Amino acid sequence: MAAANSRTLLATGAILTALGLATAALLPIARADDAGRVIFWQRAGGVVMFVGWAVLAWGIHRFGRDHSS
Repeated sequence: MAAANSRTLLATGAILTALGLATAALLPIARADDAGRVIFWQRAGGVVMFVGWAVLAWGIHRFGRDHSS
């Protein structure tokens, strides 16, 4: 990710955050057959969401320091 510019990081972070939220919110409803699987999908979605937040934070940091944007 060293070659990624700040706008790419912002877009990637937003997409990962949206996917994480959708996974945590919607997949447990679709797979309500087992409580253990519901917890797994909620945690997996939460992890993806936090990764998205980290990428967003890094993109915001780079965007603030990028003079060419």
